[in-house]
Amino acid sequence: REMALPNNFAEGLMSFKQGIKDMKRIFNPTGPGLPEADAAMVADAERLYAEATASTSDSSEETKRAHDEARFRLAWALAHSKKPGHAARAVDILLPGAHQWCESVLPRDRRYIAAVAHFNDGDYLAARNACEESLSHDPECRQARSLLAAIEDRIAADGVIGIGALGVGAAVLGGVVATLASSRR
Repeated sequence: REMALPNNFAEGLMSFKQGIKDMKRIFNPTGPGLPEADAAMVADAERLYAEATASTSDSSEETKRAHDEARFRLAWALAHSKKPGHAARAVDILLPGAHQWCESVLPRDRRYIAAVAHFNDGDYLAARNACEESLSHDPECRQARSLLAAIEDRIAADGVIGIGALGVGAAVLGGVVATLASSRR
């Protein structure tokens, strides 16, 4: 009995990648129940941030606080958006040292939202690091603890899927080698 092989290597690789995506969709939990920001929420946050930063002539504490809160709302919306590129923008806004933040936006909250952005972007190791930083500021933060548990679940699931994918890849390679060996006889 002959094994059906893809017509070319690229076709086989695409089929293998699709299989991995399907396995991830089946085995990955849905996550920690994070809210999702739609395009209108992101646009509104961008508009409010632009309005807040348009008044740069005033350097009062109240103005700085308004800038920071508008920037944080924008980062929140971007982090919770599913549109490609939004999570990376949120992380850039929240990078330590990227902005001088006033005390109205806590470091715990900035690191938590960065963790959400990394999580939604699929970068679970960076999400775990940001979440642990958030917890270092407030060990009792329930949101961060819940997100950290979801991150650990995803990391474990990715490890199981990776091991399974490696096993499938080895089986396919073994089948190809066996088919080639038997065809040379």
